Amino acid sequence: MKFAHFADLHLGYEQYNQPWRAEDFASAFRRAAELAIAEDIEFAIIAGDLFHRSVPSPKTLNDAIEVLKLFKAKNIPVFAVEGNHDKSIREMSAYHLLESLGLLNVLGLRRERVEGDFVTSVRAENLYITKGVFKDVEIIGDRHRTKWQLEKILPFLKPDGKAIMVLHQTVKEAVDIDMDIAWDLTIAQLPPAEYYAMGHVHIRRDLKVGNAFLAYPGSIERYDAREASHFIHYGETMELREGEKKGFYIVEDFRPRFVAVETRDLYNISVDGEKMEEVENKFLLALEGVKSSGIVIAKLFCSENLDSKKLSDYALKKAKYAEVSFKRKDVEMIPVEAKPEKEFFSDLELKLLEILREDEEPNIKAALDMILEHYGVS
Repeated sequence: MKFAHFADLHLGYEQYNQPWRAEDFASAFRRAAELAIAEDIEFAIIAGDLFHRSVPSPKTLNDAIEVLKLFKAKNIPVFAVEGNHDKSIREMSAYHLLESLGLLNVLGLRRERVEGDFVTSVRAENLYITKGVFKDVEIIGDRHRTKWQLEKILPFLKPDGKAIMVLHQTVKEAVDIDMDIAWDLTIAQLPPAEYYAMGHVHIRRDLKVGNAFLAYPGSIERYDAREASHFIHYGETMELREGEKKGFYIVEDFRPRFVAVETRDLYNISVDGEKMEEVENKFLLALEGVKSSGIVIAKLFCSENLDSKKLSDYALKKAKYAEVSFKRKDVEMIPVEAKPEKEFFSDLELKLLEILREDEEPNIKAALDMILEHYGVS
């Protein structure tokens, strides 16, 4: 069995308020789709955030349709879950529109039973879980959920046999080592599966869960400066570091293999110095290797004031887009002691805060039910 695993495509994202960046994200998805099809995949998975917004523009919808039609033309089914960026508070989302066109198979909780060539539905109390079916493997998943919702939903995602689990959530063990990211669940909470097709973490990650792989392909394009293609730090000396490549996974017999996709260069530059002239000269040297098609995001630290507007204008002559920020080094920082939430809120209050972070009607109802249950009101 051979399939493609994509996540965090963020179609329609006009990064830095630049419309051409949305074109970059669409082009990266098309290149990825073409590479995947050339690998003779049998199906594809999109683990959330196909779109950057829950209500994509007509242009963005068309971009998605044009790429997904490449799979349809080769009779390659595509299975998807909604991410935190593109899920809708309504029952119908852009995903369901694409499903009605025969371009996607949407996985997860549904009010109505859905049956098709590659999907089936099973009862989950008063709802249905729609899951994919390919040969003897179930493709099970659900949209992005809060921690509290996951506790209720994960028991319904247990497979009957061999399975691929598709989730747009952060698994604690995948980010604990070197990423300061809030997590949604732990490995111990995951239902059994032969492969975990994950989304939501934008940096590529894969780890073993027993005999299975849990994998995040990362975002398909460079979503912010932390995902830069080039890191340049100029303190006493200039230090250069290459960023991680962007792309997706080809998964064969449940083992992932990363496939890189070409993206626009993004330069994350930081310069540190005492004198204005020193920092300016270092910044100009750091810009020497920047491609004219690239993006520059720079932070300058100096004990004297700088003319960041002048330096921004210079950077814009070297790159397609540039942002330059300046911070004085001699500004006194007042230490702040951070206390854990548990010192201020009860367990009930923490759960209510988690649910109500998302302004969705089902979440409000769930919060009300929890309050009534807690105080014994029927």
